[in-house]
Amino acid sequence: MSRELAALIRMGKNAFSEADCLRAERHLLDALAGGAKYPDIHYTLGLIDHQRGNYRRAAEQFGQAVFLNPDYIEALLSLSITLNDMGRYDEARDAYDRAAEIISRKGVPPGGNLFRGRIANLYKELGELFLALGRHDDAIREYRNALSAAPGFPDLRVRLVTALREAGRADEALKEVDAFLAETPGNSAALTQKGILHYLAGEKAQARRTWEEALYRDPFNKIVQVYMNTLDRENSQG
Repeated sequence: MSRELAALIRMGKNAFSEADCLRAERHLLDALAGGAKYPDIHYTLGLIDHQRGNYRRAAEQFGQAVFLNPDYIEALLSLSITLNDMGRYDEARDAYDRAAEIISRKGVPPGGNLFRGRIANLYKELGELFLALGRHDDAIREYRNALSAAPGFPDLRVRLVTALREAGRADEALKEVDAFLAETPGNSAALTQKGILHYLAGEKAQARRTWEEALYRDPFNKIVQVYMNTLDRENSQG
């Protein structure tokens, strides 16, 4: 592979990680036009098309990724999700079963934690893209889908709380984070989000108490320390 093609692919992947889908798509399509034949290029383009709601083209891209690498589990699961979104349920089940067979063949039982985790991560990846693009309702939907696949993943609960907060749905966010903390007391990331919710509601004393608990659980949490310093500055100016 030429240096030019390698540079296009690298720039495309970097742009995608930064949620700059237009730039990512441009670089990756240029790489394909230049002769690059890599399944992960089609997979990434499929994710971009899916988040745009262009399910037909997303399915084509995921299908091409699987054609180039028949054992590409993430592409098969993404294809299954996309076909399901299109109402093509039999084909979706077939793609899912193919992914399950591959995972089973590699020694991981279908329905195991790794299998559910892969599905959850696909939904989470879409949720992260939607959140970066400011499409909060879409992000919330994908995080809930991820939690349906893997309800025990704490980072997904925190991301859902973040999306609800950024969507202006503070009451829902607070209920979600309280439910999470009831199940997992002392989770520093959840306490951080709860503190932010109190702060935005003007409940600064409650925010401080919550952040102090977060720091007790995670003394090196620099983000929480920044929030605490902000409160200190506001108090000194008041």
